[in-house]
Amino acid sequence: MNYIKSLHIEGFKKFQTLDVEFNEHMNILVGENEAGKSTILDAIKTALNQQYRLADKSVLRDLFNAQMVEAFEANPSVKTLPRILIEVEFVLDPKTKNADYFYGEVYGTLKKQDEKFGIRFECKYDELLGAGMEQSILEKKIPYEYYALTWMTFANNPYQTIRRPLQFLAIDTTSNATAPSFNSYNRTLFTSRYDEATRAKAKNDFRTKLVEAFDATELPELGDNRKFGVDTKKVVLETILSVYEGAIALENRGSGMESLIKTEIALEKANGLDVILMEEPENHLSFTTLRRMLNEISAKQKDSQIIVATHNNMIASRLNLNNVLWITGGVVKSLSKVDKDVAEFFVKADDNAFLQLLLSNKVFLVEGATEFLLLPHFYKQITGKTIEDDGISVISCNGISYKNYLEIAKKTNKKICVITDNDGKQNRIAEATTFNKTNTLQHIFLGTTTDDWTWEACLYNLNKTALDGMIEVQAGADYLFHKKDYGQVLGKMLNNKVETAYKMLLSKMAFVVPQYIKDAIKWLRE
Repeated sequence: MNYIKSLHIEGFKKFQTLDVEFNEHMNILVGENEAGKSTILDAIKTALNQQYRLADKSVLRDLFNAQMVEAFEANPSVKTLPRILIEVEFVLDPKTKNADYFYGEVYGTLKKQDEKFGIRFECKYDELLGAGMEQSILEKKIPYEYYALTWMTFANNPYQTIRRPLQFLAIDTTSNATAPSFNSYNRTLFTSRYDEATRAKAKNDFRTKLVEAFDATELPELGDNRKFGVDTKKVVLETILSVYEGAIALENRGSGMESLIKTEIALEKANGLDVILMEEPENHLSFTTLRRMLNEISAKQKDSQIIVATHNNMIASRLNLNNVLWITGGVVKSLSKVDKDVAEFFVKADDNAFLQLLLSNKVFLVEGATEFLLLPHFYKQITGKTIEDDGISVISCNGISYKNYLEIAKKTNKKICVITDNDGKQNRIAEATTFNKTNTLQHIFLGTTTDDWTWEACLYNLNKTALDGMIEVQAGADYLFHKKDYGQVLGKMLNNKVETAYKMLLSKMAFVVPQYIKDAIKWLRE
């Protein structure tokens, strides 16, 4: 199988420098807004598709890394001018057509290294072309028109897309059907699906029949032996091709179905694609259609290398978090070593927020909806600030599943605070104490006695008078919880957790907050 092994970036858009190691099959790029997900995809397209080759040099203003431009302006000289280097390393079957053309020792800083397959794109100031521009450069002016853009293979051969080392397709749902990207999709699919002889015959037949069809219209001559005819050089088959489903061109379908059908076609093994890039495939998709797309990707992900950039939690979890490449702090972290059982949990879990965990600064993990509703209220009551003000997320993780979130948290440098119940078990209290002694970034907080066995019991014990007056109960009702009688009010709180929590929230009362919750808030804010 042919695929992209790694990517090296210097001075391109978001990144001063970045290295990415890709998985052979599935890769899920996640990160905050502006983290650089799109930049990584754009870098690959720039190298393989020679993106920007024909663009005006003014586009470099948007391509140069802002920090490198600032460094030049602070110390202007020819040597400090911003530049771009993008290197894409491949794994290629040596029998692949033109494979030798990409195999060599030229890599990275041009120092001799192990031979590899790859393409190197460089954008740098051409000193010969820019002779006489030295004074302008000293005046902090970047001479964009004097930059040279070059594409070379690792064998130091000029690279042309006609000799592309692998079949490569980008699906960008952020652009509309009229954009050039749509023609690119059709053209790439046509090239990958049919061999050269089949394509040549199709183009020849097209030209011949186009002329014949026009001649058959028998337009009157213009006079003096002059008439209209078709100049076939102006009509290139690949530029007018569209994929049809029935009688409807793909670009005339709704955006959601267009994205789904594009993906289904790309994943067909018969179409011979080695690498598929997907930019935010969740755009325009309903929940049901997104699930259908994910099922298609999951079933066929071994046939190609797929690189997906997404903000969608369902995509990131359903396609297995072991495939996640997390962009944070200007580096890419792989989650491939997360426990396989934990990864499978998030694939199967109906509702999870592991992506929220990755993208939050600090996190409260709570057991359920009751804590999710009331904890922000208690936080503001104690601190005078909202949870959002302090950049904290609250994630409801349903009981003991918080252990799966903590497994992910080990791969981060985030403070994670678990608020849970001891369920009246002394051993759970002891386990939490031991855990907190050995983990500095993750702590577990719960009631310190078996009497404080659950969130509701702690609140009721401290706010009995207020809650007795607030929570309405029916005379004579027993409100048993797990066949035990805890009294009517507490019994109703335990049996109707969300309802009673919401009533407490709407009251806007200042409740007495259990000490372990105070401790949790204090610890997370430190």
